[in-house]
Amino acid sequence: MRDQDIKALIMYRLDEAGEALSDTELLLDVGRYRSAANRLCYAAFYAAVAVLLTKHLEFSRHSAVIAFFDKEFIHTGVLPKEYSRALHRAFNERQQDDYMPFVVMTPDELKQLLASARDMVNGIAAHIKGNT
Repeated sequence: MRDQDIKALIMYRLDEAGEALSDTELLLDVGRYRSAANRLCYAAFYAAVAVLLTKHLEFSRHSAVIAFFDKEFIHTGVLPKEYSRALHRAFNERQQDDYMPFVVMTPDELKQLLASARDMVNGIAAHIKGNT
């Protein structure tokens, strides 16, 4: 993939992350907590995908994105550990909400995770803009 195509894809993924954060807020406002947790997971996932693309790394599985995000950006100290925690928590909550009956995050838990995911998305966007 050409550099300009990668840059366009990075920006597309960051836009998706921002949209997923906005969706989360809307869903929280109407009490759709399971769907809000899903969108939170995707906000963090899209941001992780975007930053991995800066190293020309692409993966289709969530588990690979999470593993390589941690390997390339967290364990190396490039990005703060809080971003990894937000990504892992969002992914785990979505897994529970999707596959375990009667498990739904509370509005307060979702708001806390939303704040963490927003910090992650904004921090990754700043990192990308400062390094491209």
